[in-house]
Amino acid sequence: MVWVAHIFAPFLAAMLVTSAAWTSDTMGLLKRGSEKEEISEVEFTEDVYERLLYFSKVSALVSCISGNGLIPDKTLKEGGCPPHLAFCSDEKVNPTANATRIELVLTAGKGELGTGCLLVDHTRKVVIVALRASTTRQDWLSDFTIYPTSWEPSSKSCYKNLVESGTIKPCEDCKIHRGFYKFSETLAELFLDKIEHIFSKYPEYNLVITGHSLGAALASIAGIELKLRGYDPLVITYAKPLMFNTQMKEWVDELFQTEEVDKDCRKNGKLDFKKGFFRVVHDKDYIPMLPPNYKQAGLEIFIKKKDLPHERFDLEYKGTKSYYDSEPDYNSEEWQGISQSFSNGDWLHRKEHCSYFIYISGCEGF
Repeated sequence: MVWVAHIFAPFLAAMLVTSAAWTSDTMGLLKRGSEKEEISEVEFTEDVYERLLYFSKVSALVSCISGNGLIPDKTLKEGGCPPHLAFCSDEKVNPTANATRIELVLTAGKGELGTGCLLVDHTRKVVIVALRASTTRQDWLSDFTIYPTSWEPSSKSCYKNLVESGTIKPCEDCKIHRGFYKFSETLAELFLDKIEHIFSKYPEYNLVITGHSLGAALASIAGIELKLRGYDPLVITYAKPLMFNTQMKEWVDELFQTEEVDKDCRKNGKLDFKKGFFRVVHDKDYIPMLPPNYKQAGLEIFIKKKDLPHERFDLEYKGTKSYYDSEPDYNSEEWQGISQSFSNGDWLHRKEHCSYFIYISGCEGF
């Protein structure tokens, strides 16, 4: 939606310029590829790369909900999704297309937030919850309702029991992006109950929560709630905006054992994707840097190549390490490029924001 970029560009510019958070700490967000500090190398196996590609396509697939293109109770190849998509109809592109069944499609109503679907891939033995990126007017309004609000879980009784038993710490002074939190207030509990019902049929399967952009933010909320309900989901997000204050970021990392997962990855020299909270970030995509004042939780996977295609060797594991904290070099070629993009109107770097292994934009092209 190019028109959205034009409508909100002045607003975004004002937010970036006037925000008190646009200090040296936040400006450090812009220092992407120039980070020089050495980190332990973590290998991306072909299997992990294929899963990152697969879940990016699933994140794109939920765009088809807009045109009633996803049909429950059918496999992808049987007509569960549009046949013009190779991912749905060509088993050379997606070998499990005829073994992946759409179990649930949930569409947000007026004033609600949270459209998505649940698929079960019986070959990979995985239950997948995918949340849609910004599509409707309500989606875009939620994206730009950026002020923080106090967080409370949808799964209140589960949270209370875990805190009282000492299993987890209470999330004290936790705040979350108000627009994204609307998901918790509208559809989260209904959606989560349905997910639990379906997942109970396949208890031996793995559970993956995924999404792109707004869908990534909602996937994060869904992952937190399912974690509170006793599940151990793997959360993989693409182009996720900032959404937590410092207290909630730290609490989410503790909930998902982020430091422990990071240590295991570095010790073993590779990712296994058995559990954890991962975010995939593309070089020059500005959305994961915004809004100011918020923090990212989880482990970062960095795509260091600007243009598609993205191959296995284009990936870099950042883990808990962040280049967000260092001072940018305002005279650098990178900073000059960022300044130029502001002046020529490419406020959101839409191309980079949509380029995550495939071009994620609508129900086409994958």
